[in-house]
Amino acid sequence: MPYISVVVPVYNAENSIERCVSSIIGQGYLNMEILLIDDGSQDESGVLCEKLAEDDKRVRVIHKENAGVSAARNTGMDQATGKYILFVDSDDYLPENYVNELLRAQKVFGEKVFYWTTMQVVSDNNSVKEEKNFYSEEQYSKVGRKDVLKLSAKYLLNAPWNKMYLREVLQKNGLRMKQDISIAEDLLFNLQYLDAIGENPIVILNHTAYCYVRNGQTSLDNGYRKNYYKIHKDVLRQLWQYTKKWQVPKEDMPLFYKRYWEYMQNAFSNLEYKNCSLSGFQKFVEKSRITADGYFQKSLVQRKDTMGRGSYLMWRSRIYLLVWLYEKIMKRG
Repeated sequence: MPYISVVVPVYNAENSIERCVSSIIGQGYLNMEILLIDDGSQDESGVLCEKLAEDDKRVRVIHKENAGVSAARNTGMDQATGKYILFVDSDDYLPENYVNELLRAQKVFGEKVFYWTTMQVVSDNNSVKEEKNFYSEEQYSKVGRKDVLKLSAKYLLNAPWNKMYLREVLQKNGLRMKQDISIAEDLLFNLQYLDAIGENPIVILNHTAYCYVRNGQTSLDNGYRKNYYKIHKDVLRQLWQYTKKWQVPKEDMPLFYKRYWEYMQNAFSNLEYKNCSLSGFQKFVEKSRITADGYFQKSLVQRKDTMGRGSYLMWRSRIYLLVWLYEKIMKRG
């Protein structure tokens, strides 16, 4: 049985899959399997995956009908035989010694710890576009689920690909990605995993960074997403419930409202994409729902000192029409 299963969901990734898999093979760690889940690709991805499997016996290819990245990850979890599972997206890659650094940390802190790394955003030509999001400057940060809001504030919480999951925990608790939503499913999955591990600590490798490639093409990050507000509202309310269950310190709670505000600003922006099929009236109704949202209003109070009195009062009215009129008048003035 391999010690680590690396799950790679693949969809139309003919331009990046070889680089991705080469970075995994290049870790120099033999006791692992690499599961390439071809999610009904329409390009040459499937053929390339088979070629990679011919070149390295650790690589296994599973072809399936297209059902989205969550379904592909779930298939990978179902097929994995390793003690631990790592996720790597097909357009991303691992830096040298990524796996060895995780195993080195494991020798220090033990096998039941939930291991995370940081991440850095790179472009297709491998130039770093953003700083690594360290949790701290130390080599390792040892935290717990009570620190979930600090982890969220550092943008380390959501993704599945900067974490090493114990497969036993996934199996015992029946944890899988929700397939009926295509956004925030990874955040929900991570919250459920944190709940399942109890008081076992989280160790973050601050100087080991997953390489997340942003290529500027249309992706999940740019373009209208149906039900963006409703899905995030529901998942963030679950996050709120977990903060109570895990006894998150009171002084951390403003971090929740800060993140809620960010997500709701994204929800407003989501309605302005050109491919949004909603009518002007439907957009107005959706914006009105967001404005009247109780958590949004509490988030607004946290930002009172950062905006003008007039703007603040209009948002506090909970009536989007007043906000719209106010902003229109201010632009004319």
